[in-house]
This record gives sequence, structure tokens and C-alpha cells, in this order.
Amino acid sequence: MRGGKLCVSPRELRMAVATSSETLRTLHRIHRQLEDLRGRIAAGPRLVAASTKQLETAEAGRIGAQGQVKQAKLAADQKQLQLRSAEAKILDLKGKLNTCKTNREYQLLTDQIAADTMATNVLEDEILESLERVDSVQAALPIAEQAVVAAKKILDETKARVAAEAAGLEVEVARVQAELVSTEGELTGDARSLYDRSVKHKGADAMAPLEGESCGGCFQQITGKMASDLLLGHVVMCRSCGRLLYSPESRATG
Repeated sequence: MRGGKLCVSPRELRMAVATSSETLRTLHRIHRQLEDLRGRIAAGPRLVAASTKQLETAEAGRIGAQGQVKQAKLAADQKQLQLRSAEAKILDLKGKLNTCKTNREYQLLTDQIAADTMATNVLEDEILESLERVDSVQAALPIAEQAVVAAKKILDETKARVAAEAAGLEVEVARVQAELVSTEGELTGDARSLYDRSVKHKGADAMAPLEGESCGGCFQQITGKMASDLLLGHVVMCRSCGRLLYSPESRATG
């Protein structure tokens, strides 16, 4: 104490700012670590949901393929039914030829048989196309079924992996959370109040290193008084973004 004023040596100043910056630097690192761990935990259910969606899509594809096979077979069956009916009609007409009493009547029946025969030829071609359609859609069905099997396997593997990882991540979160509580205990009074308020609003983004003479979060230049307060070991809040500032490790330990 000199002339009623508190004299602080350069070494004491370095220790003060180093202690304050080290605490905030550690807290920032812990908050970011917790944010990363919780993000990885939250990503698990999203991965499961995405795999579930893929399985649902594959199952919908299989149902669609089964429906196409059913429709193609139904269309082919209907064509074949029409062909049998047409052939029966032709046979009936041919049987009536022997009972014709006039040439005109005979000619009319002959013309009708010719027209119906031509129609059955067209119908036979359509039946062949229908059967080819059945073969085509049936060939796609095994592929759709394999897609379901593959999607289900991926979903099962994803669920197992997420469950296994979640257990380890929860343990790590508990460990880091305990480290956070311990480190937060190093802040008291106004410093703790500022810290709590900043963390409440910004979470892991509540702190930022000082980069040159600017906030490392918003890059706004700080005032000379703020720089002096930081040098004295006080907790300083950026007036632009509200982050708590700390000296980078190289400066704090220099």
C-alpha cells in the first residue's frame, strides 16, 4: 500500500487475469463439450427416425409392386376370359352355318365370323402383352422385397448402435457435468451472476476469447476500460453481444 493506494505488481496482474481467463476458458470448453455430447445424443433418435422412414418407403414400394402384379394378372385374366367368350361365340356362329336357308343369311354369318375372328386375333395379341406385363412387374417384386430386408437390417443396426452409443454418451455427460459444477464454483459474486445470466441466454456460446482488441464472438472492438478490467482479472461482458470475454491462452500465460 503506497499513499493510500493499492499497488498491484505486474506479476500479480498476470496471475489475476490468468486465473480469471483460465476459469472462463475452461468453462467455455466444458460447455462446448456438453453441447457436442448432447447433440450426439439427440442425433441418435433422428438417425433411427431416418432409418425407419427408409423402411417405410421400402415397404410402400413392396406393397406397390405387389399391387401392380395383382392388377397385371387381373387384366390378363380378363383378356383371356374375353377371348374364351369370343371363341365360344365363333363356334356358335359356325354351327349356325349349316342351318342357313338362304345365301344372304349364310353370307351374313360368314362376315360376322370373319369379323369376330379378326377381333380375337387382336385380343390374343393383347393377351400376350398382358402376360409380358405380368412377367415384367413380377420381376420387380423380388427387388422390392430385398429392399425391405435391407432397410430393416439397417434399422436394426442403427437402433443397436444408437443404444450402445447413448449409454456411453450419458456417462460422459454426467462426468463433464460434474466438472462443470466444480469449475463454476470458482466464480463468485458479480462474476457468477454475469456468468449465470449469459449462459441462460446463450448456452455454450456465452463466452468468447479476446482476439486482439475485439470480441472473438461478434468481432466488435472492446473499450480501453474493458481491456483494463480484463487485465485486472475482472469478468468482462462484451457490450455488443453479451458474451463473457477471456484472454486467449497464449496471452494469459505469456
